[in-house]
Amino acid sequence: MSRRGTPRRLGDALDAVLERLGVAGVVERHEVFGDWEERVGLEIARVARPHRVDGDTLIVKVAHSAWINELSLRRNELLERLNAGRSRSPVKRLLFRLDPEAKG
Repeated sequence: MSRRGTPRRLGDALDAVLERLGVAGVVERHEVFGDWEERVGLEIARVARPHRVDGDTLIVKVAHSAWINELSLRRNELLERLNAGRSRSPVKRLLFRLDPEAKG
């Protein structure tokens, strides 16, 4: 078996496959689960967590209704933080929902 062309980094190869399959944007939107605290900050991460992605909308579970109001006022700032450095299909909407199981 012989190789063709120059070697590629595995990450680059996976990106190309995801792009070809048309799911790269979906995968990128779901990355928010892995870097939530880093992007929104510890204070917000303590009271809010990403729950699920529905199309281009991220549904966020929040511990208290007062925090839902606060986060709603900061919606544009949060969208900018969540989408920073993401090239494909960013999260376009945030929906905040009260989390009855939250402790915080």
